[in-house]
Amino acid sequence: MMRDWLSAQALARPDGAALITGEATLTYRALHEQAAVFASKLAAAGVEHGMVVGVLLSNRLEAVLAVHAAPRLGVTLALFNTRLTPAELDGQVRAAMCDFLVCERDTLPAALALPSAPRVLCVDSVDDPRPTPIHRLPAQSAAYDERTIDLDAPFAIIFTSGTTGAPRGAVLTYGAFFASAMASAYRIGVLPHDRWLCVLPLYHVGGLSILLRSCLYGTAVDLWQRFDAAAIFERLRTTPVTLISLVPTMLYRLLEHAGDAPPPHLRLVLLGGAAAPPDLLERALQSGWPIAATYGLTEAASQVATALPDEVRRTPGSVGRPLIFTRVRVVDEQGRDQPPGIYGDILVQGPTLMRGYLGATPLDADAWFATGDIGYLDADGDLWVVQRRSDLIISGGENIYPVEVEQVLRQHPAVADVAVVGVPSAEWGQQVGAAIVLRDQSVGIEEILAFSRARLAGYKQPRIVRIVEELPRTASGKVLRAAVVKALETPEHSETGCP
Repeated sequence: MMRDWLSAQALARPDGAALITGEATLTYRALHEQAAVFASKLAAAGVEHGMVVGVLLSNRLEAVLAVHAAPRLGVTLALFNTRLTPAELDGQVRAAMCDFLVCERDTLPAALALPSAPRVLCVDSVDDPRPTPIHRLPAQSAAYDERTIDLDAPFAIIFTSGTTGAPRGAVLTYGAFFASAMASAYRIGVLPHDRWLCVLPLYHVGGLSILLRSCLYGTAVDLWQRFDAAAIFERLRTTPVTLISLVPTMLYRLLEHAGDAPPPHLRLVLLGGAAAPPDLLERALQSGWPIAATYGLTEAASQVATALPDEVRRTPGSVGRPLIFTRVRVVDEQGRDQPPGIYGDILVQGPTLMRGYLGATPLDADAWFATGDIGYLDADGDLWVVQRRSDLIISGGENIYPVEVEQVLRQHPAVADVAVVGVPSAEWGQQVGAAIVLRDQSVGIEEILAFSRARLAGYKQPRIVRIVEELPRTASGKVLRAAVVKALETPEHSETGCP
């Protein structure tokens, strides 16, 4: 058992900066006091120990307060993507068995439309005449018995596509986040003046882990509601931000504003969420950006392996070695370890793993978790992640790795971005499809395909191609591959033959 992490830091470092939102800065003492008030309001609304409290909030102060109120009340948080439709949200709320759902003005309509009907608490003042169980966070407070933290207790339910493609709720304990924070600190270091700019959503394990780690370290979080490349680069340039977590698309857009010099105070960019194109890494490294390539997953409370900037320069494309106390294997379909350099399924073991998925058998303490990702270990023990197993294209019996095709297409100077997917085909099972964003609109599809044919085997060539203005992405910046497949299945696409 231990004291909740925010109140502990409020004693250890009361005047230290804890949270920056816009131009306002809260110290650990002030954040602790506000979290206590928020917890008491939840208690006044009827929230009790052992309940599940859903959170449908954007990156705002109240979302942070909900995270820190949870351990004091002894409740489990279920974190929901604010972009879900009511039908999608209802399935997840039902799976999590939420007793309450905390929302804001923008997400209140979706919350009130749920057939599952949890008690709704809105953190904003609203004028809504419709009868609802509760749709306003109480102004009054209520006393509650403050709880201590049991590291084996569930802290958060985060929904992820996992290895199935369908969202599943990963149940993560306090201990998983604690172990992840310690392992990350051992790898990337912690400095007393660190300030971590968080633009990842707090309902995403990447955003939540930044909040919890910084609290454990006693350092500051600069919280942003959305990614605005120009504004964020200005923040990096003019304030002492030392850490930022990005996906490749975000880094690409920041580099467009950066010129030749990286921000002066930035000591590390954790780059993950998707494979970084080699040309993006090369450009960032040549400009002096301190890139740390990282691989993580919701089921492991974020980071699994991370390559520091010197390692990224030496072996660009690798995500380095596993963090301390985390083990990684790459195995074939029979579960046998693959030799160095041979593709296989990535397995992870260690104290950061989730308790299990909702409704599934809990994982054993020493279990190996099949990530659903494909990669290999090199002779030095560094991990190279190729892609998700579910993204693998099988066309005419041939295995095709979309990332390999994407890397070739990105080498064409006219291609700004690309997503390669498997499009269903009655004859071939799947055909290779590509959605391409051009930076030079005068270049045609045939020129790009000719470029590809000179560099890729015939069976890997895109057969269905569309030029698009932008790729559909999640809030965390990952390409929505299902949406790309759907777009390429429509009649407007051009089809150029068999594999």
